[in-house]
Amino acid sequence: MSYYINKNDIRSASQVLGKSFIDYPVFSFILPDRSYRERKIEFLFTFLINLGMLSGEVIATSSMLEGISIWIDSSSKRPSMAKILWKCLIPLFLNIDTKSVFRFIKIGFVKAKARRGILKGHYFLLDIIGVNPIYQNQGYARRMIESKLKEYDNQPNPCYLETSDKENLFFYEKFNFRLYHEYQLVATNIYCLLRESKLTENNYR
Repeated sequence: MSYYINKNDIRSASQVLGKSFIDYPVFSFILPDRSYRERKIEFLFTFLINLGMLSGEVIATSSMLEGISIWIDSSSKRPSMAKILWKCLIPLFLNIDTKSVFRFIKIGFVKAKARRGILKGHYFLLDIIGVNPIYQNQGYARRMIESKLKEYDNQPNPCYLETSDKENLFFYEKFNFRLYHEYQLVATNIYCLLRESKLTENNYR
């Protein structure tokens, strides 16, 4: 059963994702110094979780927060700029140096622009998924993905995700994601994967 995180879970959930992505290429670019990254990466995920709660769903495996995922429906109403500023940006600037914040924001804009060029129409976005390292390889990521895809398969819209770790491609292929597009960002490749809903697949049979 999925657990929807609430405001009391945000810090712990941010720390889980920070541990999961500590050596991920994009976050290493945003926070180049590893010791600084270890102290500050959780605040990047606090931003992403808060934004996810405003515009989508932030789901954990259980109240123990073994794994966290952020899912966004492209047709959902976007939060106001005032909410984004108050809930997301101000805390970011209070906790991370300005240059790192601007690198983070720039990457967000570049990825959003790429998405607009790649995708047309209504889709679901798996924005982030990560598992606490002490719980990895125990099926938590699989459970989160399968649960949400089962829900999405009742609708005729694809699910989309991005990764900059090529080793992740095989994992996502198990859920019928396929490589859809690829581009370079800050000296690393961004692999864009798409999965058609089973409802759509059945319509073409």
